[in-house]
Formats: sequence, structure tokens, C-alpha cells
Amino acid sequence: MRWILLALLLVAGCASPAWNDTDYAKKAGATAESAASSVELVRLAVANEAKLTRPYLQTVLTEAAGSLGSVDSQFGAVQPPSVAASAVREEITGLTSDAAEQVQVLLNELRLREIRDPARATADLAELGDRLRAFAEAHPS
Repeated sequence: MRWILLALLLVAGCASPAWNDTDYAKKAGATAESAASSVELVRLAVANEAKLTRPYLQTVLTEAAGSLGSVDSQFGAVQPPSVAASAVREEITGLTSDAAEQVQVLLNELRLREIRDPARATADLAELGDRLRAFAEAHPS
């Protein structure tokens, strides 16, 4: 019985494998789409921060930071099947890491006082969201 439970735990903790470069690229594209959605949500919240309560904005940023971290770690668990797929991995993990870092910086600013430059943050998030969407389009899931 213990062996069955151990096997179930091991299987539940594993990410689905990528069988070839096409499958890996599709997983990377889905990762980019998910990250782009989180980035867009944060962009909209920051752009409209004057209309939102501080606790609500903090909740949005906290949830987005958690989502981006989850997306990044889930894709990071998928091993690239080839050298070409490793390049795809570097590109998408770079983008998702940038997204997670930008959201975390905004969250830290908000926790300490307020977002220092909402207009600049909005522009940076829009640019990052565009890059994520372009990646997703280049690697359709």
C-alpha cells in the first residue's frame, strides 16, 4: 500500500514530458499565453490604480506574482528534448522571469508605500506583454 501511495505522489509531482521539439514549443507557447494574461491583468490594475483600493491592488499583484511563479516553475520542470528546444527554454524562461520580477518589484513598492511611477510601469508591462504574446504566436499551443 505504501508503494502505491509513493508512486501516486511521484506521478502527481511530475510535469508532463515533451516528447519532441514541436510538443515542447507548444508547451512554451501555452506558458507564454498564461504569463501574458497575468502581465495584462497587472498592467490594467496599475494603469487604473487611482480607481482601485490599495488592498484590492495588492491582492491583484500578489495573485499575479503567484501565478507567474507557478507558470515559470511548471514549465521549468519540463526537460527540453533537444539543443534547439533548449534555446526555446532560455527565451521563455527569460520572459517569464522578467515578468515575475517586474510584478514583484511593483508589489514591493506598493507594500512599502505606493507604486513609484505607474505610467512607466504600465509601459514596461505593455512591452513585456507584447513580447510574451509574440512568443506565443510564434509557438502556438
